[in-house]
Amino acid sequence: MIKENMCKKALACDVAPMPLKSAEEHINREGLSDRIGTVLSDGLDNVHPEGITDVVMAGMGGELIARLLEKCPWVKNGVNLVLQPMTKWDVLRKWLYANGFEVKKELACTEGQFAYSVMQAVYTGKTPSYECDDRYLQFGFVKPEGEGKEYIARQAKRIFVAGSGSPRTKRSWEKGLLSLHRASLTDFDTQKGADKNDDSL
Repeated sequence: MIKENMCKKALACDVAPMPLKSAEEHINREGLSDRIGTVLSDGLDNVHPEGITDVVMAGMGGELIARLLEKCPWVKNGVNLVLQPMTKWDVLRKWLYANGFEVKKELACTEGQFAYSVMQAVYTGKTPSYECDDRYLQFGFVKPEGEGKEYIARQAKRIFVAGSGSPRTKRSWEKGLLSLHRASLTDFDTQKGADKNDDSL
């Protein structure tokens, strides 16, 4: 992000000294020590909020992300959150919904055999206008296009395996989930449009 000038300065945080030291060495090798600082911290505990506009939490489980956010009240002060849960995405989505955070956008990304979603969220203090149903908890707002197709297919496979369904019905079942997810996206877009119309009145 620094190299692509997406931000002027950044802080890299880790709760463990050794990974943080490794990060510092990498930052120094890249000649970016004047733009990237490091902080030994459990989440955001030791991070001062002054000047912080965006927080990225990636490479950890959704439960841990929720716990770290819960004990950091200043993320509610207009901070843009970029969250990438590797596991327990449903727990994170449910926590965000229940605690006044609205997911503004969600994209899928793939790495090898793994597929993840990246969420952009912000605190509004209100219950989001979208439904927090099972469909949303598993698929979020990832659209069935590009890497999103792979994400949705893998999510469907996880649910199928967890449900111990018959392999013969796997393909049709996944297609059914995809259709349901497309319907949910249509409903969400319609609701968003209605909300915008209401706001303009």
